[in-house]
Amino acid sequence: MGVIIAKKRERIVAFIADFLIYLLIFLLFLFLWGNPNYKSNGYEVTGFPAFILFLIGIMLWPISESIFGQTIGKRIVGIRVLNGKNYKHLSLGQAFIRFIFGYIDIIFFIGLIVASTNKENKRIGDYVAKTVVIDLDKSQIRI
Repeated sequence: MGVIIAKKRERIVAFIADFLIYLLIFLLFLFLWGNPNYKSNGYEVTGFPAFILFLIGIMLWPISESIFGQTIGKRIVGIRVLNGKNYKHLSLGQAFIRFIFGYIDIIFFIGLIVASTNKENKRIGDYVAKTVVIDLDKSQIRI
């Protein structure tokens, strides 16, 4: 089976694209529904708009990965997340595990350090969820 693992730089670019998309959405919500927070000299989104913003985040990452195998950033770059055991679609549970461990991966760039030490460029979330990220353009796999 011709599976080519996605490069670290492709994964980083996809992450940055996804982050920027969510940041733009967050800033829109902040502009429309933000309230001044005098303790921190900033603004915050609370209540129902914050809940909708949370749901959008869930839709952009684990839900889209479980349905399409890709986030918007991964689609732009041409990479896809698969179940590492059989190279088929990952489950919703695997997508949520990757999402939750993404917060751990981002602390002190731990995910990048871990991905730099293995040949499959896996971050902690990939190990725990048993997933792999492939390069769609170079892989010869039918899903």
